[in-house]
Amino acid sequence: MPTLDVRLLGPLEVRIDGAEAAVPRGKTATILAILLDEANSVVPLDSLIRAVYGLELPRDPDTQIQNAVGVLRGKLGAARDRIETVGRAYRLRIAPAELDLLRCKANEDRARTLRLEGRTGEAAAALREALAEWRGPALADQAGTAVEAIRRRYDEHRLTLLERRLDLDLELGRHADVVDELRQVVAAHGTRQRLTALLMRALHAAGRIAEAADAFAALKERLAEALGVDPDRELVDLHTAILRDEPAAPAAVVEPPRLVPATLPRAITRFTGRDCEIRLLDDSLEAADGEAGLAVVTGMGGVGKTALAVRWAHRVAHRFPDGQLYFNLRGFDPLSDGADPAAVLAEALAALGVPAHQLPAGLDERVGLYRTVLARRRVLILLDNARDAAQVRPLLPVAPGSFTLVTSRDRLSGLDAGEGADTVPLELMSEGDAWALLVRRIGLTRAMAEEAPVRRIVAACGRLPLALTLIGAWAAQHPGFSVKSLADRLDQTTNVFKVLAAADPGSDPRSVFACSYQALGSRAAQAFRLFGLHPGPELTPAAMASLMGGSRAEAESALNELAGVHLIEQPGEGRYSMHDLLRAYAKERFAEEVAPERRTAAALRMVEHYLFTASAAEALSADRSVSLDLGEPLPGVAPERFKDLAAAADWLDAEDDVLRGLVGLEAGSPELDVRVWQLGWCLAGAIVDRFRGGGPAEDGPAAFTATERAGDLLGRIAARGHLSGPMLMVSTEPSLPEELSRAMEAAVNDRDPGARAIVGYTLAAGLGGEGRDAEAREYARAGSEYFDRKGNRYWANRMRYGVGWHSMVLGDFDEARRCFAEVQAAAPPERRPLAAANTGLGFGYIAHAEGRYEDAVGHYREVLAWFEANEVRVSAAYTREHLGETHRARGDAAAARTQWAAAAEAYDTHGLGSEADRVRAKIKALDPPDRP
Repeated sequence: MPTLDVRLLGPLEVRIDGAEAAVPRGKTATILAILLDEANSVVPLDSLIRAVYGLELPRDPDTQIQNAVGVLRGKLGAARDRIETVGRAYRLRIAPAELDLLRCKANEDRARTLRLEGRTGEAAAALREALAEWRGPALADQAGTAVEAIRRRYDEHRLTLLERRLDLDLELGRHADVVDELRQVVAAHGTRQRLTALLMRALHAAGRIAEAADAFAALKERLAEALGVDPDRELVDLHTAILRDEPAAPAAVVEPPRLVPATLPRAITRFTGRDCEIRLLDDSLEAADGEAGLAVVTGMGGVGKTALAVRWAHRVAHRFPDGQLYFNLRGFDPLSDGADPAAVLAEALAALGVPAHQLPAGLDERVGLYRTVLARRRVLILLDNARDAAQVRPLLPVAPGSFTLVTSRDRLSGLDAGEGADTVPLELMSEGDAWALLVRRIGLTRAMAEEAPVRRIVAACGRLPLALTLIGAWAAQHPGFSVKSLADRLDQTTNVFKVLAAADPGSDPRSVFACSYQALGSRAAQAFRLFGLHPGPELTPAAMASLMGGSRAEAESALNELAGVHLIEQPGEGRYSMHDLLRAYAKERFAEEVAPERRTAAALRMVEHYLFTASAAEALSADRSVSLDLGEPLPGVAPERFKDLAAAADWLDAEDDVLRGLVGLEAGSPELDVRVWQLGWCLAGAIVDRFRGGGPAEDGPAAFTATERAGDLLGRIAARGHLSGPMLMVSTEPSLPEELSRAMEAAVNDRDPGARAIVGYTLAAGLGGEGRDAEAREYARAGSEYFDRKGNRYWANRMRYGVGWHSMVLGDFDEARRCFAEVQAAAPPERRPLAAANTGLGFGYIAHAEGRYEDAVGHYREVLAWFEANEVRVSAAYTREHLGETHRARGDAAAARTQWAAAAEAYDTHGLGSEADRVRAKIKALDPPDRP
């Protein structure tokens, strides 16, 4: 990296590896001066525009400044990268040894430390080194209002350093040595009273009392002529002491004026809700009980942390008579990488009354002075938008009486563990509060006139206060627009950020999310983008590991980092979710930052993770010999494993929405198409028992499309038939019978008996539902014979069960018993309990039909116990429905009503409204008709 040598304490000079760089005068040099003045800090573009142009802005000032920065970078040559672009801002990176201003401040800090240690001579020498950095007035060869302001500030600082050095020389007894120097400085700065006081002290110590009196008289005359004032009280007292030839008294310690700061920003007038969080902050304040209290409000970007903190701070401000301080630490600011604690301390000390010339340069010294000043005061300190605990710690008072409130997207666990902070997590608004916030923006009359669209807008904004505020502001500015049209726009848009965009970057959701995203490490940023690919609503560390193609430990680390800054939440152990608006932003990042081939690879790993995991889950309840030949998963895919059937069932239940989303995935490659229809195949057997309202009708067409795109003809035929079956049983989707017919036509044309048998199995299910049991039994019988010949026990048993069920409905109980017995005997050991439950349901039906009600009740109760123990919920409801029939046939109406009520509730829970209505009709039929 090239070495810089930059000097602004005199004419502006820039050297790169010893060679001088010619920086053009004018706006280019002004920009460099401002960046050097704020060395290593972010300078917003708007600040540069104001400094360079003032009120007379040229056309397109942004481009003018950007072009000037480009020229400056060109002049820096090999060091051009030292000027960094940070959003709509710039930062000049420079080491302390490379800039005379920073070298001066370092020596100033060293002098202060040496003085505190009693090493006065070394302190004076350090100040000489600091002053040696000056080669004349700061930026002596530059002009302009902004440059002049910088020059005045630094030249004032130079005089302050000189006064401190001369004061130390007097302490060291060097009176005669400094008299001539002081006369020259006083001649140049005739009205500066502090310099005349030093000259008077030096002359008095040298025994030149008359000259000291003359110096006072001359100053008095100059002050009267130039300013119309008299000398300060301290200087008059010094003059009197010298005339009396009294020993010089030590310099008095001047107590800083006790300013009472009140820098809290304005509270939001439309603040809504958050009563619980306000009570928690009240409790934290009471618990502090006179100590240095500390509370932290954490939450995702846009959730309203600042609004809550400012509201509460105003509410309790009267309890802090010595003032209230507010600082935006810009830890997650789109235009900054965070406020420097040293700069914040400088602002705080100035607000508390510490003169600029008494402000230490070093961070540690400022921390010490800050805590000293606050030691006898009761001040409320609000540190907003903190990046991390390290940024906050130097700003915390330690003496009793003050209270600090911090807001951050980071959880700031270090403050909880190390500083005893009370943490107040801020979640999304409740639906009621979100509605109230929007209504306060658009007006109650308008909201009540379009109540349904208002609630749609609340849902589209995900109950996020920032989004609701932006939408409400837009609606309030357009009172003639229909709220419904805005709700429709939110529902239909493919990019919600276009609707929610704001001119202010700090209020634009995309910018708010971007500054959290940009602060992530590479692994966490990758995980964030992959949330945009995942269908949601939740994923596990194992799933993220497969998506990333890495280890589970890497995935967990990335997820923990995302959760630490509230980009994701953890609704349950081992499960992570993302707010809808954040997921929309993640989709943008995934689409814009990930190459197409990497997007396809990630999608394939994701589907394979769920495919191989679902296959393992289904294998626990089925004959493993019937599983598809899936081959091996891709490198980096790590499917989850299950210890037993219950664990597999829990996983299938928890991942229900994810699996349905994947079956409907828009594939982008033939390999992905194959994996999608294979996933649908693996899940088909579970669709009925795990059905949720609306799912199958939506899943079916997407799964069929995937099979259509895949290259294996037999696989397409079999899959279309196999996938149609469960959907046909639980859905009235009109396209499903048509899909099934197309599958059968293809199977016949292909002349593959296996494909015809599988599609026939599905047709049997569909025909049975229509009451065409004789036709259904023939399809099932043909399929059973085919799979018997092929030696496929799993499909042969499924077909045999179908023969038995349709025979039972037709009244052929002997064949039904024989088929059910064969199914039980042929079932593999791992599937035998399920086979016993399914056939037990048939035996119960037969016993009921033959009038053996006690036997029927026994069968149904045994079956019901197994279905409920294994959470096969729809089958359990179906069993209760038949058990109720038997109770009614026995004359036990109360028992029938109990079973049917439970069945109806279960059907409702799983979205089977028509089944629930059928059962309630039976309950109603139990009650005698009303008599007139």
